[in-house]
Amino acid sequence: MINLELGKDFLDRFTKVCEFLRVEPSLDVVVFECESLEEFHEITGMPYHTGGVYHEGVIYTQPLDVLRRKNSLEATILHELLHHVLEMYFDLPRWMEEGVVLAVLGVKPEEVFGYHRDCLLRFMEKVRYEEIPDLVDRYRRSSVERR
Repeated sequence: MINLELGKDFLDRFTKVCEFLRVEPSLDVVVFECESLEEFHEITGMPYHTGGVYHEGVIYTQPLDVLRRKNSLEATILHELLHHVLEMYFDLPRWMEEGVVLAVLGVKPEEVFGYHRDCLLRFMEKVRYEEIPDLVDRYRRSSVERR
């Protein structure tokens, strides 16, 4: 059992973002902590600047002590949990899902690069922050009710 040691502020922030998106928060994921950066790269295929990856109910992370040293544990888990929630409720194009996650977390384009930056910039061209809930609602799965 992994003890993530996430604070109350983390859960409050997660809940508020879910409310903004009009979805129920869900923590129903498995967190798989890789034993090393090498293992993380082997499993996910992602570069070392990526702290975590969400895939089908599992959040794969770099070793938690590495994320703590980089002061990015909570941000990484929150980012990946939002992927989980978005995939539960919506059928968004991959680039849009990434853009939504980054936008609702208040990430600025200059704070990210590569694929993440491209997704965020593309998303920001299409929608203002306050329009995000209505935009994603167009992609809501028909089997999931609106909150």
